[in-house]
Amino acid sequence: MSDIFQANSALIALSGGVDSAVLLARAKEAGLTLHAATVISEFTPSAEIKAAEELAARFDVPWHPVCLGLLVFEDIRQNTLERCYLCKKIIMREMKSLALRLDMEAVFDGTHADDLSKDRPGIRALKEEGIISPFALAGIGKADILSEAKRLGISAAPPSACLATRIPFGTVLTEELLETVDAAEGILRDGGVLGVLRVRINGRRAVVETEPAARQTAKLYENKLKQLGIEEVSYRDYSAGV
Repeated sequence: MSDIFQANSALIALSGGVDSAVLLARAKEAGLTLHAATVISEFTPSAEIKAAEELAARFDVPWHPVCLGLLVFEDIRQNTLERCYLCKKIIMREMKSLALRLDMEAVFDGTHADDLSKDRPGIRALKEEGIISPFALAGIGKADILSEAKRLGISAAPPSACLATRIPFGTVLTEELLETVDAAEGILRDGGVLGVLRVRINGRRAVVETEPAARQTAKLYENKLKQLGIEEVSYRDYSAGV
């Protein structure tokens, strides 16, 4: 990858995933002055927080946890079709405010070229807030990022997403519901479920989405999932979206 950065200093929105991890590493290699920040909210999977903090430490970049209570916003709590857009707007405004306090020129995020072909409300919010997505602007897609991750020795962890994506639109979001999702996925990860994992909850029913090879391992922990208050568990292959 050639020099793809349009600033000398930046705050990296670091999720803990491979895209923002590679972005952080490449910006560090390019000699930019950097800080990294990770949003910690009711929607953030616990594993992502730990991964982001460890990545920042690995690349010797100051890390800032940005604590937000997103359920105080009625339109987000009601889980409307605009939830992702509204959430991203709030998060990126906080990132811009932090960048200003740190005297950083820009806020970078890990959105890449392949993301632009998808109908993602969050991307609209990024553009409106003036967030710079170096990979997307340079036409760099997922395959290029994974190749760069291998060169840099960055583990390509399975893609994740905010916990709210496990809940059907229109279902009111509560801390208890989101904590149940996080706990369920934690049980399965700790039990050895590899690859992409989602536990989608609708009422007292849960659908565990895994890669086919992980299905039998996931089923071993059904009783533990039911101890969280889930009454019925079913299984299927992972599918993107809610």
